[in-house]
Amino acid sequence: MSSMSEIKNDHKVPCAYKDLCNGCQFLDLTYGDQISGKIFELSELLKNAEIPYHGKIQFVSAGASHLRDRLDFSLEDGRLGLYRKDKKEITDLEICAQLSPTLQAWLTEFRTLKLPFKKASVRLRVGPNGERGVWLDLANIDIKALLDEKNMLHFLQQRSFVELGQRRKVPTWQGYEFKLKEPEARPWFQTWVNETAVPLFCQVASFTQPSHRANKLICNIIQSWVGKFPQGRVIEFGSGIGNLTIPALASCAHLTACEIDGLSLEGLEKTLERLPASLTSLREKIEIHRGDFQRKLLQDFANFDGALVNPPRSGLMGFLDPLEKMAAEKRPKFFIYMSCFPESMMTDLKRLKNVGYSVNDIKIVDQFPQTSHYEVLALLQRK
Repeated sequence: MSSMSEIKNDHKVPCAYKDLCNGCQFLDLTYGDQISGKIFELSELLKNAEIPYHGKIQFVSAGASHLRDRLDFSLEDGRLGLYRKDKKEITDLEICAQLSPTLQAWLTEFRTLKLPFKKASVRLRVGPNGERGVWLDLANIDIKALLDEKNMLHFLQQRSFVELGQRRKVPTWQGYEFKLKEPEARPWFQTWVNETAVPLFCQVASFTQPSHRANKLICNIIQSWVGKFPQGRVIEFGSGIGNLTIPALASCAHLTACEIDGLSLEGLEKTLERLPASLTSLREKIEIHRGDFQRKLLQDFANFDGALVNPPRSGLMGFLDPLEKMAAEKRPKFFIYMSCFPESMMTDLKRLKNVGYSVNDIKIVDQFPQTSHYEVLALLQRK
């Protein structure tokens, strides 16, 4: 794991496609300039939202390139990659400096298969132990053609685990034809409790953080911050497959996980069933609820000492409504907020400020070097 002192901040990452591909915006900047720019942008967002923060924004990085273990490319007219800067056309990418070496090797092999579809979305993924997966999001007519053609699926299944379509169905060979079976949760990602890796069960198509290396940094921060409030009762918004849930569980007395996606919760439950032997006691500290908590929170905030939230682009929305109706002394003592959409995050932080919370610590975790995107983690405490 790289530390900031080991990363060459005067370094520019070379890319043969930098004048064509729209995927990276900062290839002409040194990494040091990118760091300064992201810190400045977040500072300005806080200032413009009138959210006081008198500390230093810490920048945390696992490296300036080659981090991603999951890629999402578009396939269009035989080109596989990302859109061009100058026109609505895909840049055909044979290599990408964002990809980890194992993912680059998988992309190189995948590209030897010439997919005949006019249009598709492709996700390639490598698991913590190098397992390969591919999700092809195709039109139903193209899925049927792929099942009938057979040879391409055989090629892919000899090299990877395959999922098809929005429903993430798994093609299974029946001796003479392929049939589609229900989604299958496998350990495609991992979270961390101290130095213990915890396999997270999900689909290739599931949402996860993009990088195994960068994710460990996030897990360490979450566990550390929850640990500042020993024996706390925590409510988590957007638990997903449990990436933040597990490290938070290790530091709290009890956690209520709230999530809308059923497949994600099935993965979380499978993860809890198969925890490492040293962590099986965590199962006794969690309660899981499924529902649309952006619309309505069914829990009472007064039952919790803290909240851990990782919302979608639209932010927390109705999740915060009950908080605004509570007496100040009954509100949770702390909020931990994680987001890669700082604009909607500022809207929520402003609401939290208005009900008596202040930002005590804020960090940027740079999961997306060479781009304008970044992850923000904030710790807020009730005044």
